[in-house]
Amino acid sequence: MVSQDIFRRFYPDETKNCTVAFYDWVRQFTGRQTIMLNVGAGPPADRGEIRVFRGEIARVVGVDIDPAVISNTELDEAHCISEDGVLPFPDETFDIALGDWVMEHVKIPGLLLSETRRVLRKGGSFFFRTPNKCHYVTKIARCTPFWFHKWAANWARGYPPEQHEPWPTYYRLNSRREVEAEGHKAGFERIELRWWEGEPAYLVFNVIPFLLGVAYERVVNESQILSPFRHSILARFVK
Repeated sequence: MVSQDIFRRFYPDETKNCTVAFYDWVRQFTGRQTIMLNVGAGPPADRGEIRVFRGEIARVVGVDIDPAVISNTELDEAHCISEDGVLPFPDETFDIALGDWVMEHVKIPGLLLSETRRVLRKGGSFFFRTPNKCHYVTKIARCTPFWFHKWAANWARGYPPEQHEPWPTYYRLNSRREVEAEGHKAGFERIELRWWEGEPAYLVFNVIPFLLGVAYERVVNESQILSPFRHSILARFVK
């Protein structure tokens, strides 16, 4: 396991932290009166207050196909929905929607995108981040069976054994072409994409893979030309 001393030698602050970058971007569009929909909210994040909006904005409503969402104390209201993606809300209910590491787990993303757009108010934004198909971590993940993910995912990231098991992945909205095509098809007027390569958190189980991951991060962040090979797609869809 990579020690904190080694990790902080390469990443002494939060400059490369994808979670910080993503939630800072979302917070540029929230305020005290904001009503938010958290798509795929799941159980409590329990990994830092930066992900928590309850008490900071007017209301946070979460939906998920996993019943664990009902016990999520980071939400003001929670709903367990079916896999068809239909949302139990009237049109134009929310100012903003958020999906964090969710879209890669959706079988038919177009349906969920259409429903999310429906419940957003005019000018509202749907923010999500999802893995990039072109990245080595995603390529490896797509080539390994789900039983391996259940066994290895938390161990590789240094998560405790009791952490929630990973959900099945489909990777049907994980490239620029797919994101833009499905976003426009769902009726969103504007799409903004950002590409992010941060700390190689999946490789902290061993120093050598971690150092190789650091080298990869430095290379793909060196030039905008290489941005399509960064790990994360950060998206903003505007209604």
